[in-house]
Amino acid sequence: MPPTSLYIVDDHQLLIDGIKSMVEDNTDWEVIGYANNGQDAINIIPILKPDIILMDLDMPVMNGLMSTEKLLKINPLFKIVVITLHHEKPILEKLIKIGASGYMLKDTPKEEFIKGLEIVRNGNRFYSSNLTESILNISSLQAKNETNVKLLCLLSDREREVLEYVAQGSSTKEMANELNLSPKTVESYRKNLLQKLEARNTAHLISIAIKEGLIELD
Repeated sequence: MPPTSLYIVDDHQLLIDGIKSMVEDNTDWEVIGYANNGQDAINIIPILKPDIILMDLDMPVMNGLMSTEKLLKINPLFKIVVITLHHEKPILEKLIKIGASGYMLKDTPKEEFIKGLEIVRNGNRFYSSNLTESILNISSLQAKNETNVKLLCLLSDREREVLEYVAQGSSTKEMANELNLSPKTVESYRKNLLQKLEARNTAHLISIAIKEGLIELD
């Protein structure tokens, strides 16, 4: 079995080197690259498709929260583990809501760090032991997020685009012009969205999309 590929996003080279040294003691893991800011990560990760992404929160150009959200919009199945010096409840809850696979403090012991990566590799979520689930209501947030991911995976990229335009109140003609499609094709996508999300009409479709976190209105 090939090693599990890791991609590190952090603006401190010492931390990158430390993680590489720690995980590559074990042949089960391989660091295939790193970036020093979120924007660079967004440019390369969809091409490399690592098994797990280790994402720092505080970085220049684009922070870890924003880059995590953007990457998960590109591919909801990316496994992203956020690593940080401090934990803040609102940020953790936001990360869980958007679909991050884990949240670990940078002072997490090596044994727990590796265990966390193994848990994420197996398709589960992991949080440092000092983050109390009962306080942060992680279980309910995870359940909602899992529903969100399942719904996103039902939709094609084009259907997600059409859903965004529908939520903005765009007409079929306007969407056709913006997406360079025929009105008939746009109507077909709208019909698919109604069926896949089991919506009765456009208003119900938008309501479901907002409730499940599939779209965000400004």
